[in-house]
This record gives sequence, structure tokens and C-alpha cells, in this order.
Amino acid sequence: MSDIPVSAVERRYDDGALRAAVLVMIIWHVMPVLPSSVFQWSFDRVPLTFGAATWLLDAVLGTVAAVVVLRGGGHGPLLGLLTVPTLLLGVLVTALSSPSFYDPYNWAFTSVGWFALVALWRRPLPEFLAFVAGNTLVGLVALAALGEFTAVPLARYLVFAHGVCVIQATLLIGGRQLARIAGRTAQGQDRLTRVVTQRLIAETVQAARRRRYDIVRPVVAGHLADLAAGRLDVTRPETGQQVSVAISRLRRLMIESEDLPDPLLRDLRSGADAAEHRGAAVDLQAAVGTIPPMPPAVRLALTEPILATLAAARTRARITVVAKPAEVAVAILADAPVPELAHGAHPSVRHDHDPQGDQLWVQTRWIVPSPSRS
Repeated sequence: MSDIPVSAVERRYDDGALRAAVLVMIIWHVMPVLPSSVFQWSFDRVPLTFGAATWLLDAVLGTVAAVVVLRGGGHGPLLGLLTVPTLLLGVLVTALSSPSFYDPYNWAFTSVGWFALVALWRRPLPEFLAFVAGNTLVGLVALAALGEFTAVPLARYLVFAHGVCVIQATLLIGGRQLARIAGRTAQGQDRLTRVVTQRLIAETVQAARRRRYDIVRPVVAGHLADLAAGRLDVTRPETGQQVSVAISRLRRLMIESEDLPDPLLRDLRSGADAAEHRGAAVDLQAAVGTIPPMPPAVRLALTEPILATLAAARTRARITVVAKPAEVAVAILADAPVPELAHGAHPSVRHDHDPQGDQLWVQTRWIVPSPSRS
């Protein structure tokens, strides 16, 4: 199963498209715009003051917007409110400072869309489209102010404006769609992984149950056949013990219903199976409550006294597991002596025992640590 959330996959693809937009913004602002503006001023003596100020101001705005958005900001309207009006004003100033709207010096009209794209990257799509419409309107105003609002320049302008915005809008829309597709693909793969994992778990559990059933069936069937044929003497203590073992095995097989055996229950079940092979009747009852995940050292401290007592049981044992939000308790009652433990106690696991005649009661309790509030 994947450890990466679906939202993280979408964010990764979205960040990749954003970095592409920032890279295009930087390259566009430095390579085509700056040389053409400087050369045009050198040859045609176009006033450089407004153009240089606009270029520097756009560079500052672009840097701030890129840093804010790349760090995960830009979700609120503040960045757009500070950036968009300044960009549109720069378009108007640069256009009116040019000899013609189509002069290379009028670079702002074609460039500011990249700055707005970065600043509005995490905002709804209509806001960027509104900027595109505003930039187009400012261009029409400048076109009219420069006396070029005639049929041919206007038709050229419409084609020009379309070419300016289409690439930027395509990158924004395509990036978002790609992120959504990646998210849905990751979600589908995660679901498929879960299905396959659950199927493998179910097959493993079923195979384990089948093996235990194959062990229980001949024993129970043999006792029933001997009882029906009169070959089984129910008055003998050995017969009663054999029947008790078979009954405990059959009872445990019938109550097993968990899809994923808990490691704690699995260890207890293994100990119960080993004790029954020695002839002891073990009643491993279904766990009460939901057992939380626990470190292996804690599980060892919980089960070792229980398994040691179970290994020493002579004829019978009963094991109970009670899980609460604050603790997990495992107890056994068996006809066994007090066991000797090989491992030291875990600091969060408590161990108690109480001999009661020929019976021994042993309990281990794990105090579940409280989650940190830091």
C-alpha cells in the first residue's frame, strides 16, 4: 500500500507545473524583453525611464510572487490585489511610451501574463481569466490612444492578444488537470493495492483456518466414531482430558472471525496449539475490545508470562484478553506452577500472579502511553 497520500501526489504535480511557469517567467523577462528594450532605446531614443522602472518593478513583483507561491502561499486574495493592478498599470505606461503598440519596446503587454499566472496560481481560474480580459482591455485603450484603432491594426491586435494569453491559460489549466489526473490515478492504484492486500490476507487467514480445521477434524471425528462404536470409555480420566482438548480446539476454531490476526492473539494461539499437542485443554477466548498496535518489546512482555504458564499447564488453561483505550490486559488461569521468566519486565507492562490451590492466575497489563500534546 502506498505511503504517499493522494493529496500529496496532486500537490507534487501542481508544484512541478508551477516551477515550469516560474522558469518561463524568468527566462521571458530576462532574455527577450531586456535586450530588445535596451537596443530599441539605443537606436530610436525611446524614453527609457518608464520602461526601465516598469521592468524593475515587474521583476520585484515576480520575485515576491514566486517566493510566496512556491512556499505554499498565495491562497488568499492579497497577493493578487497587490500584483494585478500594478502589472496592468505597467502595461498602459509602457504602451503609451512606445512609438507604436507593435514596437518591440512595448514588451509589457506580452510579458505580464506570466507574472499574473504565478501570482494567481493558487487562486480560482476565473481570476486569471479576469486578468486576461483586463490586460486585453488595457491594450485596446493604449491602441486607441496611439491612434492605431483602425481595421487592420485592430485585427492584428486580436490575433496578437489571443496568442499572448493562450499559452499561459493552457499551462494553468493543463497543470491543474494533470494534477487531478495524477491524483485520481494514485487513488485508483491505492484502492487496487488495498483490494489485493485484503485478498492476500483473506487467503492467508483461510489457509491457516483450513490447516487448523484439518488438525481438529480427525481428532473430533475419531472421538465421535469411538464413542458411537462403544470403544471410548468416558469414565476414564484420560478420555475426559482428550475430549476436553478436542472441545477447546473446536470452540476456538468456531470463534475465530478476525480478518487480520493480531500479533498478540497469534502468539497466544501458537502457545495454545503447542499446549494442546501436549494434551492440555486450552480455552482461548475471543478478545474483548480492539487491541491497539504495540511495539514488539511490549508484546513480548505481555505474552511471555502467559506463554510460560501455558507451557507449564498440566491439563487445562483459560486465556482472556481485554483491550481498553488506556490498557490491554492478558490473563490466564491454569493448573501450573509459578513460571520462571527469562526476560526482564517492560517499564509499561505490569505483571501479577496469584496461586489458588492447584490453580495459578497470571495477568499482564500494558498501560497505553498517552499521545503527546506537543
